[in-house]
Amino acid sequence: TGGQSGTTILITSAVPGEGKTLTAVNLSLTVAKEFNQTVLLVDSDLRQQKIHEYLGYSSSSGLADYLIRGVSLSDLIVWPSVEKLTVISGGQNVSSSSELLSSPRMKELVKELKNRYPERYVIFDAPPVLSGADVLAFAPQVDYIVMVVRAGYTSMNDVKRALALLPRDKIL
Repeated sequence: TGGQSGTTILITSAVPGEGKTLTAVNLSLTVAKEFNQTVLLVDSDLRQQKIHEYLGYSSSSGLADYLIRGVSLSDLIVWPSVEKLTVISGGQNVSSSSELLSSPRMKELVKELKNRYPERYVIFDAPPVLSGADVLAFAPQVDYIVMVVRAGYTSMNDVKRALALLPRDKIL
């Protein structure tokens, strides 16, 4: 982010299968280890949460539990044995995820995460842009967006369509 204000980053892709979750995990690990910066990685792909699986632990609660059932944030945050990295991932998969990601409760959560620890990066792994309205509903709440594109896999047409839907000023 080059010293600019803003610590919330949404990771997405145009279509499924481009490696956005792996990119979100790797970016979080890099920021925590190489830059010695605290990171909270949030699995906000509520239709299929996988981050906890990538990091090798089981989890029965996640962001959807906070948004639907009111589970406290402290009960959701997991430390996966990596210094300076915490994670929210797991729990139930939700089909009406765009409504949850644009809900007042989600807006309050993002605001709280930004203000509670202003030096901490919060990285959100979000669904692909062209697979539903989730990213479009959630993008206004974050400071930056990283779009993952898989070489030799994603068509330029899909990339252009996805980019046209996102706020250009937030693309890193």
